[in-house]
Amino acid sequence: MHTLTPSKQDFRFHSGIEALPDAALILSLDLVIMSGNKKAQRLLGVRFPDDVGKHIEQLLIDPEFSDYLQQGKFETPCSIKSPINDELQLEISVMSFGGERVILMSRAIAKYHRLKKMRREFVANVSHELKTPLTVVRGYVEMIQETDHALDPHWKKVFTTIEGQVSRMERLVEQLLSLSKVENNRDDEDMKEVDMPALVENLVEDAKWLNQTKQHELRTHITQGIGVFGIETELKSACANLISNAIAYTPADGIIDVSWRRNGDKVIFSVKDNGDGIKADQLNRLTERFYRIDKSRSRDTGGSGLGLAIVKHVLLHHKAELVITSEWGQGSEFAIYFDEGLVC
Repeated sequence: MHTLTPSKQDFRFHSGIEALPDAALILSLDLVIMSGNKKAQRLLGVRFPDDVGKHIEQLLIDPEFSDYLQQGKFETPCSIKSPINDELQLEISVMSFGGERVILMSRAIAKYHRLKKMRREFVANVSHELKTPLTVVRGYVEMIQETDHALDPHWKKVFTTIEGQVSRMERLVEQLLSLSKVENNRDDEDMKEVDMPALVENLVEDAKWLNQTKQHELRTHITQGIGVFGIETELKSACANLISNAIAYTPADGIIDVSWRRNGDKVIFSVKDNGDGIKADQLNRLTERFYRIDKSRSRDTGGSGLGLAIVKHVLLHHKAELVITSEWGQGSEFAIYFDEGLVC
């Protein structure tokens, strides 16, 4: 096997961190600065090579950052003021890198959050504006289809196709509006006790109407008396998306198991099917908006690629976790894990 010389390794390593979109510092395991990219100089005020060898807390002097390092819980980022600009808020993330180093990433979040808000508002506004013309188009199509004068078979096919595409657009608009609502909803006052067994049972009953064509065997395993503290409309949307995905992507006469149960210190909502399964290299991308495993099949099923993005944002609100297990050709299980602290 060909081994890179140290100089080539260093060149590729530094080229890699320089290409990162955020400021990056490479630290030793005892948090001494080893190197970094140019964005770190502009955003954090670090000077190379003068600051190499200094402890990171000599550069980022902030009580919250010190507490963050002492706690050692780096699953969520830390927010601090920039050491070179008091008006600039930074988001700091720390993670292990290569087993022998630590990488510290930083971004200015004021601009980042402003851009995210602009995008969300744009999507919400455009989606809302699309609803009216789609309703008008559907109305005229249905009026023509219901006319007393028989249409030529060619035109019947044309208007049936138009109606199908309008329906698909309407579903996409509704999902975009749902996603925008979930992304913008950060009000903890909406959190209430949710009767999850009743919610799941109602969703399964609704799913039976969607299932009349494929005739799946829908099986339920629901433990009564276990509710969660959350936003009912969001939880309903998340669970419904997982069930409708299973129905859409499981072949006819397949088996779909829907369960709500306790497992140790977690409570779990899961949807398991015996469909085609998902390849390992696709699992990590499933919650990206508009990502679809099979674009041609998604067109046939009316999939928008937004369902799991909605689920992800709902779970962020509820500090829950989506766990996807799948084996190609053997089926999949999508499970939402709620912490004991949310159980009521």
